[in-house]
Amino acid sequence: AETTPKVFAGRFRQPDVIRTLSRGDPEQPKDLVVPAVLSSLGDLKLTETAPDPDRRRALADWIVQPDNPLTARVIVNRLWQGHFGMGLVETASDFGRSGTPPSHPELLDWLARRFLSQGWSLKALHREIVLSATYRQSSVWNSHSAAQDGDARLLWRYPPRRLEAEAIRDSMLFVAGRLNPAMYGRGFDLFDRRGGLSGFTPIESFQGAGLKRMIYAHKVRREREAVFGAFDCPDAGQSTARRRESTTPIQALNLFNSRFTLDAAEALVARAAREAGQGGDSSPTAQIHRMYELALNRPPTPEEVLEAEQLHQQHGLTPLARALFNSNEFLFLP
Repeated sequence: AETTPKVFAGRFRQPDVIRTLSRGDPEQPKDLVVPAVLSSLGDLKLTETAPDPDRRRALADWIVQPDNPLTARVIVNRLWQGHFGMGLVETASDFGRSGTPPSHPELLDWLARRFLSQGWSLKALHREIVLSATYRQSSVWNSHSAAQDGDARLLWRYPPRRLEAEAIRDSMLFVAGRLNPAMYGRGFDLFDRRGGLSGFTPIESFQGAGLKRMIYAHKVRREREAVFGAFDCPDAGQSTARRRESTTPIQALNLFNSRFTLDAAEALVARAAREAGQGGDSSPTAQIHRMYELALNRPPTPEEVLEAEQLHQQHGLTPLARALFNSNEFLFLP
């Protein structure tokens, strides 16, 4: 019989009696504290005997009530940040005095009202954003606009963005034909063991479940992934409102020389040779064309073909695959 746990769950119990403490001393309890929101934010208050489910339900209802000025705006801002790399409010976890003001306050209000009118539908909100002219515009540089808004906070162009670490890894596996699309199940390991406090050795070559999408990777807190940790893949040591994006030499070195990249590059060359042969032309030039189509979703230019053919004559096509994985065209959203 299957004995693997299916879910982590708890049981409700009668909440403890909470009192204020004199000078913070648990041995000196004073006034009774009932479940309530801060008086500056509302007048929601329950009795001290209210069961835990009622407390949770009351808090949830208060958070999503239509006249709450923050909930819908925070959600909208997070989704905008997911699509553009930065929210209309830059400090996504701080809408207070110490946070930054919205770059487009009227747009934030409009999207929040739209979100509420559509029944809190995240799918509808995603559709609203990605079908907008702002999202679909080019990222082409304009010196006149840049002189007034160098960071493109006013969205005169789509802000170029590097893929996240997880998407880079998954994309390399996908174009190389190695990605395991299986869903669910136990996460795969990035290190040789899960327990302990130190001494974790990174796994360099992956097979089977280790080729699943990186969302299934088992993280070890405060241990950076060997290759993609350089691409700001979080170590799960702390939460953050927005992942930072850095550019360092280690990133290029990892994507040129790591065992993971070498395996992916060899697999990409093998796939290109196999698929070019199926088309009736197994020449190096045909393989080069197929590699560009797989990695960059376009055919190579005549100059790129000439350079790749010269590289093939000296070193084979594996270095070309490594160069494609390192190209801005592969690593950045246009």
